[in-house]
Amino acid sequence: MPLRMSRQVMDIMIMLITIMDTVTTIMGTTTMATGMTRTVMPVMAMTSMSMTSIAVTITIIIMITTASTTTTVILMLMTTNKAADDSPPNDSPALSADEGAALYRLMTWLSPAFPVGAFSYSSGIEWAVEAGDITDAASLQDWLSAMLSDGAGFCDGVFLAHVHRAASDGDDKALREVAELASAFAPSRERQLETTTQGKAFIEIARNAWSHEAMERLIGICDSPIVYPVAVGLVSAAHGVPLSATMHGFFHAVVSNWISAGARLVPLGQTDSQRVLAALEPVVVTTGHRAMAASLDDLGGATFRSDIANMRHETQYTRLFRS
Repeated sequence: MPLRMSRQVMDIMIMLITIMDTVTTIMGTTTMATGMTRTVMPVMAMTSMSMTSIAVTITIIIMITTASTTTTVILMLMTTNKAADDSPPNDSPALSADEGAALYRLMTWLSPAFPVGAFSYSSGIEWAVEAGDITDAASLQDWLSAMLSDGAGFCDGVFLAHVHRAASDGDDKALREVAELASAFAPSRERQLETTTQGKAFIEIARNAWSHEAMERLIGICDSPIVYPVAVGLVSAAHGVPLSATMHGFFHAVVSNWISAGARLVPLGQTDSQRVLAALEPVVVTTGHRAMAASLDDLGGATFRSDIANMRHETQYTRLFRS
């Protein structure tokens, strides 16, 4: 296999050639003075090679012969060249064990494969498609952007943030009050069913797969049904998952589920669905920051058409989804 010499090894070889020339010159002068004969033999040998480094040994053998004796002088130089030196350094710190575990759990909890039943709810999108409000990718994007920034999405984010902080700070009174308010904030019966059913499933699965003493205590504090954003905030805080990561992961999961429902109902192809998800990225980030900075007095929405869609869906004749 051809071996590509690095700049460092080439510099060393040039230096050694210079040394050899100097040695030859010195020995030539000595020969003329003493009548000795000499032989200069440069030898380069690869002693080891791996995917990350090359160890090079270069040997110069000088044999000095007189009438009665032969003396061998061996000059050796060994150098190790690391291939990583030829590439830009990677300054990114590795995740600690706790950070890696937190990321692993968060990705699992908010994965579409986590069995909270989110696939069976459309948050009123099914009625909006039948009514003609959503007809293509562009109208779906507009509808979801409003739901996220000025409707249920923002409010759920505020509840998640306040629950996470209350649980992390050990403020049991605030946790109980926020959980109760979040449970009462659903604008329709099906919306209430959607968020409480997912919240209950989230808690039960987390209890069985990731049991934690602190989580059990926090669950016991909540007297009212635990809705989905409260469940995510509570479990994440109990396991030490940071609020910022939890918030953005939660919004990504919610928006992805909305797009999945829209894609089945409009219908949309996979590429159009991913375009909508990509276009909503700045809305997700901005809404996440707003929700983390908001107080409970900032709760509220202006997506009346979406709320009506949730109510009308209850009596919709043909339905694929539960909301």
